[in-house]
Amino acid sequence: MAVESATSNGTTDENHPEEIIDKCKKGWLFKKTHYTKRWKVAWFHIRNGNLFYGVNEESTEKCINLAGANMDLLEGDDDRFGWTITPRDSKRTFFLSADAAEERQAWMTAICEEQLNSEQHNSNACVVQ
Repeated sequence: MAVESATSNGTTDENHPEEIIDKCKKGWLFKKTHYTKRWKVAWFHIRNGNLFYGVNEESTEKCINLAGANMDLLEGDDDRFGWTITPRDSKRTFFLSADAAEERQAWMTAICEEQLNSEQHNSNACVVQ
């Protein structure tokens, strides 16, 4: 599904790819570390079917492939607004957390939209409640 919006001069985002990048979901979230299981703040942004993250906006070398990934709400974890992402064909589960339920909902919705818009989209439904 292609999303196109007109600008004030009648051109579309297709003619301005830098504007599309600016519209991607980005911001600070908490991520539970793989080895120490501690929550750390990291910068995240969604682009090209991946969730990139790193220590700051300039350093987002790590990524989670969202194509076919499963997401689940994380219940009862120290009053955090968390969820998990398990990439398809991966044994690793990523634990993420936001500052508020609304922020968590916005991120999960953006991830679902990215999955649905991805060229690697498969038939799995993406549901956010």
